[in-house]
Amino acid sequence: MRLYRLKYGMFAVGIIVLFLFGLSACLMPLRAVITADVTQGSAPLRVVFDPSKSTGNITGFLLDFGDGTTHLGEDISLPISHVYENPGSYTATLTVWNANGRESADSLDITVEYPELSANLQADVTRGFVPLRVTFDPSQSKGAITSFSLDFGDGNVYTHGIAANPSRTEGLYCAENPHGVLGDPITHVYEEPGTYQAVLTVHDRWGRSARDSVEITVEPSNLRAILSASPQTGYAPLEVTFDLSKSLGEIEGFVLDFGDGKSVEGLLHDLADPIRHTYRDPGTYTATLTVRDVHGAEDSHSLVINALYPPLAAVLSAQPTSGAAPLEVTFDISKSEGPILYFILDFGDGDMVNGIDITYAIIHTYSQPGTYTATLTVVDIYGRSDAATVEIRAQ
Repeated sequence: MRLYRLKYGMFAVGIIVLFLFGLSACLMPLRAVITADVTQGSAPLRVVFDPSKSTGNITGFLLDFGDGTTHLGEDISLPISHVYENPGSYTATLTVWNANGRESADSLDITVEYPELSANLQADVTRGFVPLRVTFDPSQSKGAITSFSLDFGDGNVYTHGIAANPSRTEGLYCAENPHGVLGDPITHVYEEPGTYQAVLTVHDRWGRSARDSVEITVEPSNLRAILSASPQTGYAPLEVTFDLSKSLGEIEGFVLDFGDGKSVEGLLHDLADPIRHTYRDPGTYTATLTVRDVHGAEDSHSLVINALYPPLAAVLSAQPTSGAAPLEVTFDISKSEGPILYFILDFGDGDMVNGIDITYAIIHTYSQPGTYTATLTVVDIYGRSDAATVEIRAQ
């Protein structure tokens, strides 16, 4: 019986506690309370609102963010996230109500500032020889950038924006990731010497703009073809050694025209080696070296090569030059000079001999007494001729 009473008493106490708790909840005043993790910052500003501290028997609520958008809900315990896209002052208002139609409201001021907007222009080179290729990097610019222009300073302008690349708008307005429009480098070639001011102008989604500039100095090309030769004058066939190694610039390749219908081409590494060429025929030749650089520019240098006719001389001697007939005479033509193609030896008595080898002695007999003039004529490979004579007396 005692145990029964104890259990019955404890049950009754529990019922009373639950009743009092429910009654207190019903009697707790209806009050809207709104807080936020941040109330100030740069656009786009993400704010997490907390309505969970509101009290009363709340059956629904409305959170008006103050920018034309609202959130309607029933569970007051959950946080609510919202992004303010544009700068401005906003009043977020939480309105809660209960089953009896009573309402309570609370508000919170949110200040959204303009994000930093800055243009930052970098260039991989700021000085060089024409044609100068410069790669510009605008990607370090900051802000909610939607478009930009890059004036190279030489009459050419590059423009870019959302309209050109609508698919690249994701993340475009986040100051921590501003490279949606500006992510790609821009390459430009300056074709003329001069000093240029490259100006980057960036525009954000609210119509603001910022600028940065880089000075580019373009100097006349340092590409130089330098040709020397040794010898420049001599007898044909003339072997000439050409030196190309002192040429200057970012040379990619070259052509050496010898001026006699022949030429040779090479690459940069071939410039260090001397080039030999033989001019077979006499004449005046213009050898021209043309070098081209990695930008496609060219420069040339020419030299005059004089290949002279070699000496040509007919030399004739005889032994003996006098004596009783019949007189046997030995003629020596071996001391003749030049690129001799052939010779003719006229003995002066109606006989003659011709040949191509001048190294052999030639023997002739004068049968009748008389005075004879022996004549040696030599003809060289160029068609020139020379003659020499010796007088023979047969007694």
